[in-house]
Amino acid sequence: MSKMLKVTPRDDYTLLVEFEHGNTILFDMKNLIETMPYSSLQDLSRFKNITLEEKAIRWPDPTPGEATLYPIRLTVDNILFTIRE
Repeated sequence: MSKMLKVTPRDDYTLLVEFEHGNTILFDMKNLIETMPYSSLQDLSRFKNITLEEKAIRWPDPTPGEATLYPIRLTVDNILFTIRE
């Protein structure tokens, strides 16, 4: 599995994911942010506030009272599984 090198969150709720060896994926999260685990990412500034881990994209923990699950992470496997559907 290629390592993620860079993730760029965009204004249209997509993520441009760049991998080693020059591969890229434009991942559309519009449907995901309508679901409970990712609903706090409907706030665009929060959506853009990411941290890149070795095998995952991570967003900061939500503030108390926000309707979401902890932690908000998206792994390469999650992305590939969603794309296949």
